[in-house]
Amino acid sequence: MTEENRRQLAAYVSSFRLPRYRELPDIGLRLEQVTRYASRYVPAPVTGSMVSNYVKKGIISHPVKKKYTREQLASLIYIVVSKTVLSMENIQALFVMQRAHCTAAEAYDYFCTEMENCVPFVFGASKTIRDRAVDAADEKLLLRSTILAAANKMYLDSFFAAQRQEE
Repeated sequence: MTEENRRQLAAYVSSFRLPRYRELPDIGLRLEQVTRYASRYVPAPVTGSMVSNYVKKGIISHPVKKKYTREQLASLIYIVVSKTVLSMENIQALFVMQRAHCTAAEAYDYFCTEMENCVPFVFGASKTIRDRAVDAADEKLLLRSTILAAANKMYLDSFFAAQRQEE
């Protein structure tokens, strides 16, 4: 990867930010709107068939009158990031663990904070990563591990894509 590509990537990553739960649209969104919105924030395109599959498997609840809620959108963003390194069964297990200890809004906002903490570190835009609480619960430790693994995969994919473009 050229030095210029590294600088561009570091600049992008240092400004990386996910919308917080309260910033997600709170009006019902149709499937096409959900896929477009989520695709802006995740490393891979989100398709309608993906979302429908998650609904069929019970990982995301059924839309009401074909409209998806803020909670479903938050779940979708988390799933798309996590599925690069976890099975759907393990993603569902993490959801169950998190829902036992906090609201969907709290879980999603924590996920966003952890992503914004880990991604710049993995991509070399930050020299430090904020420490976890010493008494962090299992679900927080598992989430950090998932995010670090996903961020490392994103970095590797970005590096090799840039290398192929240079050839």
